Amino acid sequence: VTTKVKGLVEIMPVGKDNFSNLKPGTVLADGDKIRTGPSGFTAIIFIDDKSTLKLKENSEAIINGQRSARSIAKKINMDVGTIRATVNKQNSNFVIQTPTSVASVKGTDFWMITDPVDGDLVIGLEGVISLTNNETGSEVDVTEGNSGISTPDGDVAVEETEESSIPDDPTDQESQQTEIKIYFEGPNGEQKVLIIDYQ
Repeated sequence: VTTKVKGLVEIMPVGKDNFSNLKPGTVLADGDKIRTGPSGFTAIIFIDDKSTLKLKENSEAIINGQRSARSIAKKINMDVGTIRATVNKQNSNFVIQTPTSVASVKGTDFWMITDPVDGDLVIGLEGVISLTNNETGSEVDVTEGNSGISTPDGDVAVEETEESSIPDDPTDQESQQTEIKIYFEGPNGEQKVLIIDYQ
């Protein structure tokens, strides 16, 4: 579910071939594509385990979620942009796939900046992220305070994170949001609202 939208944020629902404006409270389907403009920002929550995704400006990602009895196995296909994933400890997988790498995580918080030419930068804020290069299969573990680099020509490396490389999170300055409102329209045009509280 989309919890926050700022600036230009668009969605191409799975099966459609054009973008429209994304609104807060939108329930996303497996395969929906999200795109943010030059000043766009959006936050998304997975309601099975309260994991969140935040897409910064000039980003493009396809949100995939395979639902099972207890959880959603999450896979984000990202061509370009900057994303923050805060993943709660869970049994199902959480994977971000780019043209250069695969980042797979369990219970962690990290930024991923991907560029088709320069490759990927994974900034570990908490927990462990496994970063695998698609070209060579080389793999490194990225931990808190470190950054993993994966390049299109196959190199992977880990180095200490420079403070200046950590993107600003627009939601850090705000008081933490604890509820989502999802609006539904009934067959007769009546509005209904579902409120999800997640303190």
